Amino acid sequence: MNNPALSREALEDLWRERTEAALKRYRIAKVECAKAISEQNGMEPPDGSFAYRKALRVENAALAEYRHVLLIFSDLVASGKMPPAE
Repeated sequence: MNNPALSREALEDLWRERTEAALKRYRIAKVECAKAISEQNGMEPPDGSFAYRKALRVENAALAEYRHVLLIFSDLVASGKMPPAE
């Protein structure tokens, strides 16, 4: 995202928003995973374990996305490293 029209401050704001959105998605996925774990006890396999595995995959993907966006944001803020082109 080497858009010369965006100032560094605007880039920081953009990536801050992306970081906050990714964190929100991760927190939601984490809650859903915990819910799937608690519901798994009352279900017979394979339905219970399938729901849990699916929720866990979603949580892991959300965490990976959050880590990726956070790294880009922190590199931008801490060292001025420009985000990759989109």
